[in-house]
Amino acid sequence: MSSSPKPDRLKKAILYAALVVFVLLSVEATAQLMYWVRYVWLSEGTESFQVRSFTRLVADARHVTTIPNFSSPTSEGWEISTDAFGFRSGAQITNPECPSVVFIGDSVPFGYGGPGRASMPSKLFEHLQKANDPRCVINAAIPSYSLFQAVARFEREILGKFKINALYLQIIDPALQFARFGAQWRPDIDWTTERTVVKQRSDKIASIAIVRDVLRHFEVLKAVDQDSLDRYRLEIRRELERLHDMAVQADVKQLVVAPVTVPASSYRQYPEEVQIAFDTINDEFSKFAGRHEDTTFVDTIKLLRSYPNDEIFLDRCCHLTERGNDLVAEQLTKILIRK
Repeated sequence: MSSSPKPDRLKKAILYAALVVFVLLSVEATAQLMYWVRYVWLSEGTESFQVRSFTRLVADARHVTTIPNFSSPTSEGWEISTDAFGFRSGAQITNPECPSVVFIGDSVPFGYGGPGRASMPSKLFEHLQKANDPRCVINAAIPSYSLFQAVARFEREILGKFKINALYLQIIDPALQFARFGAQWRPDIDWTTERTVVKQRSDKIASIAIVRDVLRHFEVLKAVDQDSLDRYRLEIRRELERLHDMAVQADVKQLVVAPVTVPASSYRQYPEEVQIAFDTINDEFSKFAGRHEDTTFVDTIKLLRSYPNDEIFLDRCCHLTERGNDLVAEQLTKILIRK
């Protein structure tokens, strides 16, 4: 009698199934490692502002704020100091009783990468003094802040505490977070909270996420789906209107907003989803100014690109040299005095 081949076939089937499972698990393990390197480990080198030497964590929508009376010439590789109110120092002096031009936003109006006297608010104060304008200036921007954090700081630390004559807002985020998270993006995701969200995402099937990113790179899939983009627009619009309501409450005479402004060469190198995120928030800022007579959209992109021979940017991102800050401050002075 011949032996039955069934046991051999069964063993082979089990072996093949085990090999398939092993290959799939190996692929996923490799993908998880690649995903972690790209989105968790390397992300720390792009923006590492979660808690810096001059900031501290807070348990509200700001997530972080500056430390009052901080002073260090070297802690960030460049001089930084704050006054008794936690605002960055410069040529200006914070005075709660003086009608002030208040800057809110991120590292660009803050003056990241240079001394306080080279910042945009400090330069504006110098221009106002030359024009015999008595207004004071407050630098309430913080590096890495998103739109939602900036508005939260205005609400908690400035509204009702200072005489605000004019308000300037410039921001990049939530553009980068939206480009990164897409449909999973939420307004509370920023450079302070995004690492937690990334770690939550890494629990998912990383190989699928990587394949999706590759398909987006080769434009097989859309970089941003329309529903997510519409929600992103709506959240920005709501927050800008909330800021305007508070500005009216504070009797602010002028509200000035500026677009995300990066070197033209850098913009062309950004992935499509980042370009879309930048263009969308800039469009919402422009439309916001168009809806309100007391609001001005100052086109810093056009302004700074009209000086191609000047050293405008400190880096490939968005941070301005003293010359760049002075150009914006000069244009802002014309707007403030003209009104």
